[in-house]
Amino acid sequence: MADLELQNVVFACPGDSPESYAAGARPVARFYAELLGMRIVREDWFLVAGDGRLMLGFGDGPIDYQPPRWPDPSYPQQLHLDIAVPDLASAGARAVELGAELLDDRREWHVYADPIGHPFCLYPEATDRARIVRVVVDCPEPRALAEFYSALLDLPEVDTPGRIVLAGAPQLAFQRSDGPAPRWPDPAYPQQVHLDLFTDDVAEARAHAVSLGAEPLQTDGPDHHVYADPAGHPFCI
Repeated sequence: MADLELQNVVFACPGDSPESYAAGARPVARFYAELLGMRIVREDWFLVAGDGRLMLGFGDGPIDYQPPRWPDPSYPQQLHLDIAVPDLASAGARAVELGAELLDDRREWHVYADPIGHPFCLYPEATDRARIVRVVVDCPEPRALAEFYSALLDLPEVDTPGRIVLAGAPQLAFQRSDGPAPRWPDPAYPQQVHLDLFTDDVAEARAHAVSLGAEPLQTDGPDHHVYADPAGHPFCI
């Protein structure tokens, strides 16, 4: 079986031309780079990298950008980042200084929206700087979706209360939500965030994904194919 690895978390950004894309993507790429101590390593398609393997991408083609408005169920989030920080108060102040908006103070953690509306959570942990520790996926059946990604990425489940979590760096977590799923490429049900999975054996990885229940959405691209997981979230191989 081909090895698949999560490499990019890609955020939808406003923009339907090279000029408007650059104007919409650059500020949010700069936001995450400065918040996480990472750097912008590509600007024709904005990509932010740090000292780990996971990278953040921005923009996914000429779609109508419809950001989440958490916790409004009419504009639900589909996926968010959990970020560990050494000090919650100072990290939150820094996030707001960079353009984030505080959405909820849960005492143990805080929920923010980035400058274009994507929620993320800050958690205090024993770390020397801000780090992405979990990629959290909303779905109607967390157990079923976790089993799909566990088999797809060969990741074991870890014993974590409250959510279903798969081991990894970062971890993948799954939580229940009844919000509408994306129906890519339908702009009325747009994706907000998607995952890029990389492999050395593309053909085998694609066949494996389909055998587990992924739905092919676009399979004529020269570099990557687009699939939907069983809950409708697009991902690329």
